[in-house]
Amino acid sequence: MQTKKIIRWCLWRLGIFILLVLAAYVFRRPLMRAAGNYLIEEDELKKSEAVFVLSGGPADRAAEAARLIKSGYASVAVCTGESVPGLFEVIGDSTDEADLSRISLLDNGIPEEQIQVIHQGTSTKEESEIIINYCIAMNWKRIIVVSDRFHTNRINYAFRKTFDESGVEILLRGAPSTRYKEDMWWANEAGLLMVNNEYVKLFYYYLHY
Repeated sequence: MQTKKIIRWCLWRLGIFILLVLAAYVFRRPLMRAAGNYLIEEDELKKSEAVFVLSGGPADRAAEAARLIKSGYASVAVCTGESVPGLFEVIGDSTDEADLSRISLLDNGIPEEQIQVIHQGTSTKEESEIIINYCIAMNWKRIIVVSDRFHTNRINYAFRKTFDESGVEILLRGAPSTRYKEDMWWANEAGLLMVNNEYVKLFYYYLHY
């Protein structure tokens, strides 16, 4: 009798597991889309004093910043980042991420006089401190921060408290990726890597900050 109870218990657990696996498979697209959407945290745009382009993705982020400037949301773009991409180091090129964003802004039609460059910052947390100090020095009260859409949740976590305490309003804006579609991120290796990396980094930020 005891053996039959154990078998029934095991079969019940196995049945529940199979049902969960089937449900996850059937609803995999909505579940994965929800996982991606959780990483997106954007604000309604308002007229601001500057658009900050975070380091790490100069093409897409600078293109979005240029669009915002051309749409009248700000008149100045500020590029951050001191890291030099590995491939550049191999060929002896010292162009850092801030300069790459500046070059991309120029390519997108933003004049040199509307671009400022801060050759500092190697992480989102560092950039939050650099940007808030820059805003205070410039007496700016509202700015837009542009990064990849899947990066905006972590920016919100890293930036918001510091900015709220300073009195500087921050508006987050995600740049659409040209390497993958945000609502189908799992269909592309670049999207898979981006979402995986963001969850790992977000978990790290939750633990350490």
